[in-house]
Amino acid sequence: MNVDKMIKKQKVENNSIVREKLMTQKDIVFTCGHKDALGRIQEYKVYASDRSDVMSYAITENTPFGKMMNVNKFGPTCVTLYTFDMLHNRTSGKIKYKDIKFVEPKVKESNPLEKLPDYMGTEKGNGTYFVAGSKL
Repeated sequence: MNVDKMIKKQKVENNSIVREKLMTQKDIVFTCGHKDALGRIQEYKVYASDRSDVMSYAITENTPFGKMMNVNKFGPTCVTLYTFDMLHNRTSGKIKYKDIKFVEPKVKESNPLEKLPDYMGTEKGNGTYFVAGSKL
């Protein structure tokens, strides 16, 4: 098989994997290289709604009260987005699958002291402290 054909086949497979993740996984977060006003990489999230017979999707910024665009279609190489402003002007754009990088969910850190057998924790109790070997 020709090297160019192998590379093209790999790109098509990668695009279909990204497309399927965006369409099927709930609350998936991704970046696509866009930066906000402070120069930070912007994160986005996909929301799906099945209120009618047809699934509808929207992509929002991964912030409270973030901006949102509706998904027109998930094409073979990119996702096409659209939105309307207050004057009913339609704005559309595309995000290429090759630019999308998925963000791993953040794991909540646990308190290592909670693993100790005699640890009571001051934030859980009534302000009393426990000293090992003493009686309460």
